[in-house]
Amino acid sequence: MGLLGLNAATIDTAGASAGFSAFKTAKKLKVDGTFDNITFKFGKKNDSIASTLEGASATMEAMKINLNDEAKNTSLKNSFFSQFKKDKKGRQLIKVTFRNVIEGENTGTILASVSMNGKSQKIPMQYTIQDGKIMAKGVIDVLDFGLSEAFAKLAKACKDLHEGLTWTQVEIYFTAPVK
Repeated sequence: MGLLGLNAATIDTAGASAGFSAFKTAKKLKVDGTFDNITFKFGKKNDSIASTLEGASATMEAMKINLNDEAKNTSLKNSFFSQFKKDKKGRQLIKVTFRNVIEGENTGTILASVSMNGKSQKIPMQYTIQDGKIMAKGVIDVLDFGLSEAFAKLAKACKDLHEGLTWTQVEIYFTAPVK
């Protein structure tokens, strides 16, 4: 159960977005992306940051990857996301649910339950509120989700473009305006 802070800020849920940064090359260059048509659900109350985020979720269809580059999208779909286990409706879903939200003064923590490929992991996330926005970040390792074969296929497909190094760690984020 999260603790309610004394801040008057609330989240403008209509402006919510989520995405990720994967990394390539020995210099650990970022590759930013998101998913089209992310379904967000928020807490029933919106009287504080914590009440809005506690139990909030984002559901993404892996095959709706969007890196703003069709060649990269196709490569990720074919080499990686197509390897994910499907749900009963034939979709390869990624779901993130926020729990244990602790709200401080313009900062806080979240324990995110990340589910994909039939596996779930608890991922600590830190958030900050700055310039009228909340930004929460955490790091997953794709190997924690039973994706070693899919990752090997992706790394092989991208070997030359990634100069021989594709990182298994992926930074995930959530952002929204605060009011």
